[in-house]
Amino acid sequence: MKPKEFAERFNALSKEDQMAVLRQIMPKFCERMTGDPRDVREMFSLLTEECGEPMANMISVMGMMGGRGGGCCG
Repeated sequence: MKPKEFAERFNALSKEDQMAVLRQIMPKFCERMTGDPRDVREMFSLLTEECGEPMANMISVMGMMGGRGGGCCG
């Protein structure tokens, strides 16, 4: 499936189904992203750019907690 097609299908899902998809893909996504510090910086940059200040604040708090924010990457 092409990224654009995946995004369109994902956006058409209910909030609950979107969360179910995220729960299934996040472990592998984080495993791949945390292997290279450049990838980690790119991921956090993308999250803060696309999701705005609330996400930037959450990432900042997680960083102050030593990366133990309870997510898949923490």
